[in-house]
This record gives sequence, structure tokens and C-alpha cells, in this order.
Amino acid sequence: MSDQELRSMVLAFRVSELTMLLSFGGKSSAGRKQDLQQRALDLIKMKNPAINAKIKELYKARNLETSALGGQNTYSKTQSHGGQSAASEFLTQTDVKLKKLPFYDVLAELIKPSGLVPSSVDRFQEGLVQFRLTPQQATEIVSNRDLRKSDSYPVQIQIRFALFETTSEQDDCFPSNTGVKVNGKAVQLPNPIPTNKPGVEPKRPPRPVDISPYCNLSPIGSNSITVSWTPEMYKNYVVAAYIVRKLSSQDLLQRMQKKGPWPIDYTKGLIKDKLKVDRDSEIALTSLRVSVNCPLGKVRMVIPCRPTTCSHLQCFDASLFLQMNERKPTWMCPVCDKTILYDNLVIDGYFTKVLDSRLLPSDFTEVEMKIDGSWEPKIICGKPNFGSTATNKEIFDLEDVEEVSVVKATPAVTVGTEVKTKHVEEVLLIDSDSDETGTHASSAISAIHSANRPTTPALPVPPESSMVRPSSPDIIVLD
Repeated sequence: MSDQELRSMVLAFRVSELTMLLSFGGKSSAGRKQDLQQRALDLIKMKNPAINAKIKELYKARNLETSALGGQNTYSKTQSHGGQSAASEFLTQTDVKLKKLPFYDVLAELIKPSGLVPSSVDRFQEGLVQFRLTPQQATEIVSNRDLRKSDSYPVQIQIRFALFETTSEQDDCFPSNTGVKVNGKAVQLPNPIPTNKPGVEPKRPPRPVDISPYCNLSPIGSNSITVSWTPEMYKNYVVAAYIVRKLSSQDLLQRMQKKGPWPIDYTKGLIKDKLKVDRDSEIALTSLRVSVNCPLGKVRMVIPCRPTTCSHLQCFDASLFLQMNERKPTWMCPVCDKTILYDNLVIDGYFTKVLDSRLLPSDFTEVEMKIDGSWEPKIICGKPNFGSTATNKEIFDLEDVEEVSVVKATPAVTVGTEVKTKHVEEVLLIDSDSDETGTHASSAISAIHSANRPTTPALPVPPESSMVRPSSPDIIVLD
């Protein structure tokens, strides 16, 4: 076998094969892949039959491993030098894990996450990935194709890009100046999001790319994917390909309903915890006010849900939330703006029962939670709340707004044998997540009622100098 054939084999080795070869030849296996390759090529110059035999053995084992994985998928990277292509080398498969996408079920992994790591100082890099479908995979894709729409594939071939990070599951993320060609045809990628920042390149929306219309959907013949990108300082990326089944918002809603509602007693426990008396606090919470309208659609919820990772009681409509994320996936809680996972969404059994109750009139927009976990339609100043005293926007701008009735007593004034105490009932708007974020209650405090406690018959009022003013602290009267 010629030296050129041995060099081609070595250039096709992954880091694992290079490490084994260098260890066999007594060379150091530390350093970057480029350094390992150079040491391995130096071993060929020794004309050692044992080393040559080891190269053949590793190359054969690598081909057998590829066949065991399907015998169809190859990974290579080329560098352009004046219109000529240098020798190809296989991309290194990585341990990078990509986050699960709620609207896609993965049926097969065609290309494991493989590193797009630059191997030169050239501005533009280009990588080639090839794969071939099995007969079963080709049949699955073609048989589920929507014939009414030429580019609609419920089962599709999908490629994803992400950062080369193994510390945690990665979100989708495109490299700089990404370009993709499948079988020589340019793939339409998500349009970049414009930015007004000078010197900052617009980023593409982080989402997968369906390449099914560009692929050869037959087990006869392979498919080639060419990826071009611009290397970034201190950032590397991976590319992966999957066969997935696309889901709708209705599919996800049905899966939530199959899990069943979150227990009523759990939500009651949250209410009691929020209304628990704190002896060290000067403010006693006697009730909570929660809207029955969805913060997204501003209409009454039908299927109330909330994430188990959020502490607020305010729910939002599950169907509307899933439909909005189907169009534009953000997966942000509409109440507290935290990033959430679909798997953490639950239908709230307590609020489902509230919404289904005949005790809740159709024109009421809020309910009041009591310390024992019970509830009642909210009434303000003896009148039912028809949404005129506080608009939905005012409520949802404060995320989960709760109304707390606080009875605050002024120091008692003793007049002879008569004690008069002035009471003012105030309404505080409090963010339900203030216990987590450390934010203070809203400074907007409005007195809605002022009345005197019933007193004994009036006695002559002595001069002010003879009045006794005890220095007792403020008294918090709990409902």
C-alpha cells in the first residue's frame, strides 16, 4: 500500500483513532486534532510495517463502526484555497446535547451533533455531511407527505445548529454567516432579525430547518449537506440532523390533558402559604385577588394552566399560549416573563373548578382567595366588579396582581373613660413574585373606606393638655 493511501486513511481518522495510533507508535496524544494528525503522518515516514498494519486495522474498524450505525452517514470538512479543495477530514462527533423541541418528536438521529471547528485561519470554512436513508425511514417520510402541499412534510428531515458546549443542553443557535446547501441546492434559512447596533451582525431566529424538500427521499443514493460559516473568536458550533414528526398546538394540548389536572389541594396550599400570618411583618395579608382573564387574550380562560416552576397563582389559557408558541416559539411565562419548559406546564385543577362554578357570574373578571383556600367573586365597595375599576392591562402589567385588604389602626386616644380609634382600610397592589424577586409592594396606596369604630356615648372633652396619649405601637387587625 502506498504512502498516499495511508495518508488518506490517517486524515479520515477521528481523535479516538489518532490517539490509539499515536499510543501504539509511542508518540504523545496530547494537543489539538491538527497536531495529532501531523504526528500520525510523521509515523508513516518511518516505513514501519507494524505501524502501517495498525493504520489499516483502525481504518477498517472505523468503517465497520460506520456500517453498524447504518453504513450511510459520513462527515467531512473541506477548506477552499484558491478554488481548490484540500484533503477532506471527518468531523468529530461530540457529546453535545440539544434541547428537546416541544413541537417535534424525534424519530431517528441521522447525524449526531458534530463539531464545526475551524482547522485553519481562513475567514470562511466549509463542511460536508453525507447521509443515506434506510428503506423504513424513506417510507415513513413519503407516506406521511401532504400531497396538497408540495413542501409540507409532517415527518421531515431537520437540521439544527447549536453552540459546542457540553456543560448543559443547548438551544438552537446559528453560526455567523451560515449557509446551507442540500444536494447542491441552497436552503432557505430563517431571515435574520434586524438590529440597530453598529458593528453587530443580525442573528437568525434560533429554530430548526426543514430540508425535506431538498433531499433524495429514497434509500438508493445519498444526500449531501454543505455547511459554510465564518469562525468566531472563542465560539465553536455543532450541526446535527434528525428525522422528526411535527406536532400541532392541539397535539400538545391533548398531551397536557392526558396528564390530568394539578391537584386542587396543592393550589390551596399555595394560597394558604401566601396568606400565612408573619408576626414580624407590619402588614397582614387577609385575601388575594386573581384575575380569571388570560393575560394573553384579555378574555376569560377556558383551560387555566401555569408552570410548576413559577410561584404565582395567576394562570393563563393553555390553548392560546400553545397556539402563540406554535407561530413564534418563545416559551416565556406571560405572567412573570421567565423561561419555561413545556414539560413543566400543568392544568390547574383549582382554577378549573373556579371557572366551571355557577357561583362565578360571566361578567366578573376577578376572584378573591381566602386564607382557608376558599374563594368568592370579587366585590369592590359593595358592588360587583364588572371590570370598570381596573382594566385588564393595569392588572397584567403588574404580572400576578393580588388585592390585599389591610386594616391599619392609629394609636388610641383616651378621653376620660372613652377610647376612640380611627380605622382606615387600604388597598395594596402586590406582586405575587415579590417574595422571589425582592421587589416591594406598589407605592400606589389608595384609601377606599374610612369609618369610626362604634363608641360609647360621648363625654365632655377635656382640654388637650389633660389628654393621655399612650405610646402603643400600630395595631394590625386581621380579618
